[in-house]
Amino acid sequence: MARIAIISDIHANYHALCAVIEDVRIMRCSEIVCLGDVVGYNAFPVECLDYIRQLGCPIVRGNHDEEVVAPTSTEMNGIARHAMDWTRSQLSGDRRDWLARLQYQRIVRTSSGHSISIVHSSLDHPKNWNYIVNTNDAASNFPRQFCPLCFHGHTHVPKVFIYDGQRTIEDFDRQQEIFTKGCTEIRPLQGMKYFINVGSVGQPRDGDSRACYGIYDTDLNLITIKRVSYDVQAAQQAIYAAGLHPYLAERLGRGT
Repeated sequence: MARIAIISDIHANYHALCAVIEDVRIMRCSEIVCLGDVVGYNAFPVECLDYIRQLGCPIVRGNHDEEVVAPTSTEMNGIARHAMDWTRSQLSGDRRDWLARLQYQRIVRTSSGHSISIVHSSLDHPKNWNYIVNTNDAASNFPRQFCPLCFHGHTHVPKVFIYDGQRTIEDFDRQQEIFTKGCTEIRPLQGMKYFINVGSVGQPRDGDSRACYGIYDTDLNLITIKRVSYDVQAAQQAIYAAGLHPYLAERLGRGT
């Protein structure tokens, strides 16, 4: 049996990361892949980065990971930039060097012999950090997607885009199910390509404060996206204690 946990956008939220990893163990996942943005926004960049490094799992670079080592982006607002400056001050040279070595996209071959693509934003222009929010955005990804499955993050909102060979479709039913039930399942059909956002571990933005991640069961040909509860208040208190902007704590409680 091969179950691969797909985690993304941890954003230095150690409480959420620990809760998700515990759920990964309960779900008997044998492998983990990470879609980037290990750091940024929250109060535990060192702890989260060291934990992911220790896992030795396949990982790609996120825009916040890149900002640590190459602070050139003009897209971040003042609150995010202040948090990034603080984050950079917390990380040693060795940790920054590790982030600098991360690739922008990868094809991962699982222990069961299945290949999946992973990227933080999109495969067509992974260094541009484009936000994939609708079918028009997702359509440009598919010509560069050579595996049936590609997992991505960046928007912090779980979504499923499907290319049937002629057009790109967004599966709104799966998205609604994640929001209403906290879990949804996707069974990929042969001959189609799937571009799947597994949501955010550390800073969900779809109105649900619980952490979110994905599981790919290669034996059952089944992808599950699910919510995990964690100690939001403890994560908020850590943000206040670190002197980061209160808005970053408040939004965790709203899931926005």
